[in-house]
Amino acid sequence: MRMAEINPIVVSDSAYDELEQYLRKEAFTNCTVVSDEQTHAAAGAEVAARARAAGLRVREIVLSPGEVVADEVRLIEILRQTSPEDELFIAAGSGTITDMTRFVSFKLGVPFVSCPTAASVDGFTSIGAPLVLKGIKQTVISQPPLAMFADTNVLCGAPPEMTAAGYGDIIGKITSLADWKIGRLLWNEPYDESIAERTQKAIDACVKHRHEIGTGTAAGVEILMHALVESGLCLVDFGESRPASGAEHHLSHFWEMQLLRDGRPAILHGAKVGVATVIIAQLYERIASISREGLAERLAGVHFPSLSSEKDAIHSAYGSYAEQLIQSSDFLDFDQEKVREIRERIVKHWGEIQDIAAAVPKAREVAGLLRDADAPTTASDLGLSAELENAAYRYAHYLRNRFTSVKLARFLGIHS
Repeated sequence: MRMAEINPIVVSDSAYDELEQYLRKEAFTNCTVVSDEQTHAAAGAEVAARARAAGLRVREIVLSPGEVVADEVRLIEILRQTSPEDELFIAAGSGTITDMTRFVSFKLGVPFVSCPTAASVDGFTSIGAPLVLKGIKQTVISQPPLAMFADTNVLCGAPPEMTAAGYGDIIGKITSLADWKIGRLLWNEPYDESIAERTQKAIDACVKHRHEIGTGTAAGVEILMHALVESGLCLVDFGESRPASGAEHHLSHFWEMQLLRDGRPAILHGAKVGVATVIIAQLYERIASISREGLAERLAGVHFPSLSSEKDAIHSAYGSYAEQLIQSSDFLDFDQEKVREIRERIVKHWGEIQDIAAAVPKAREVAGLLRDADAPTTASDLGLSAELENAAYRYAHYLRNRFTSVKLARFLGIHS
């Protein structure tokens, strides 16, 4: 059941006409439009003008120059420009602007409307706000928008790499759905077949039209945007990000945290997710290759590190952020009984696990799907070192309390 009705959802070349009509008929007397320098020029100024034409008093928050990261600094920059009289926020931007507006409006008890400027992420209609808080990438459950108005002319005018990133975010659902099924079998994670089917249809639509998406045609970008919207609605309906976020997202989050820690640009979310999906697809190939006979030997040969050793590894990977992760982790207190229970579940469900793994396209096929839409396929394409790629595989799973293919790999002795 949907947590809140998002109505209307408009993806067309007349979206801003419909935004103006929407604002005329609603009871708002004022609104605050949030954008950055680039998205203000692309859409924010027009959105503000449409709100004024509808009779609203408008405050415009245009973030200061520099990289826009959804962290405490940028959140405070928005908050200090708000007013107790604010009735409505409008996010005129891509994923980061939308997430920050979602979070700030939710904390102020005020609704918001989403006006995407690129088909770059699935978060425009979701409830979660991925934020970097105290250096750790975490998703804070906030609120969905009241409505969404995406002008296809604006979307098609976005940088091509942003469209490719949106496609990469959709391709990431290939492994997130597989991980979700693994989590249901081995960790009793809540699962909804209808949500999984809807997510799969969004993937299928984008794969079918990947060449149009890659060349940035209006039809291709519109198909991608509808798929991203549907993925976001699935998260609203399910109540959390599990259907769309598995090990591939954890790798992406790890890379982003390390890049920010080193003072480097964070790289587009979907670009990182697409590359990480290739890595996880390769892991599923290895899982699928393990026979039932070989399974028992692998399970028996794995010995988990001591709690102190595991904490040391987390400190090595995350530095000053480590303690927060350690305190929130459900996977650091595995006693022998819990390990035995999970091993028994793996054995019991091995046939199903292998079916799940075999259904994931091979890594070279996933890379081909990304390449067809002109999206990056390797860590080096993103400017990431082999060392950072391997570190993400080893340590990113600590970021979320979810049983993914990477956590399964630890029980199977697949270390890289």
